[in-house]
Amino acid sequence: MESLLLILKPIVLGISLAAPVGPIKLEMIKRGITGGFWPAMLVGIGAITVDLILMFGIFLGLITFLESDIFSALLSSVGCFLLGRLGVRSIIRSFSSDKMIDESKEKINAGGSYWTGLFIALGDPFIFVFWLGVYGSSLTSLGPHHTFIYLLIYSLLIIGGVTLWNLNVALTVHFIREFIHDKMLKAVTFFAGIFLLFFSMKLFLQVIHYVM
Repeated sequence: MESLLLILKPIVLGISLAAPVGPIKLEMIKRGITGGFWPAMLVGIGAITVDLILMFGIFLGLITFLESDIFSALLSSVGCFLLGRLGVRSIIRSFSSDKMIDESKEKINAGGSYWTGLFIALGDPFIFVFWLGVYGSSLTSLGPHHTFIYLLIYSLLIIGGVTLWNLNVALTVHFIREFIHDKMLKAVTFFAGIFLLFFSMKLFLQVIHYVM
């Protein structure tokens, strides 16, 4: 029973990281309703790539660099620009006369989805806060007696939880999109754009905070 809890705890922690609706989930939903499973899932895989980079970075002792104000300001600036751009594009597309679901464009959508997810994650301070704060404290709470292999497996189980939730989102959006008419999809895209602009504005305020 104790062994099962040790496996479930990091998986649940990973799901908790992935569950909140933020820029990554909004982009997954938006691409899922227009392109299906793979465009949505590849956005999530792109974000998971950043999770893996941060995880190994913390193992290598990069936490001091990642916590610097200069790095935080640069990170917030990139995220502000990227999320603002995605938000504006989503709003413009919601007013377009083109159909939201176009199967002939699914491969094209999938091609850029991975890199979109990766760059959104790079510009999302919440991900850095999680890995520097929650993840770091979780490792500390395990105590110093655990081996490197154990800590690595624990960390990969967190990534597994994130992947499971992203898979759930991608599959759910893929299957329900067939039952949603085009006007509703455009409404979802419009509000996704609004929320992306909201996140962009929050990052802009953070940049001002770091500069001042």
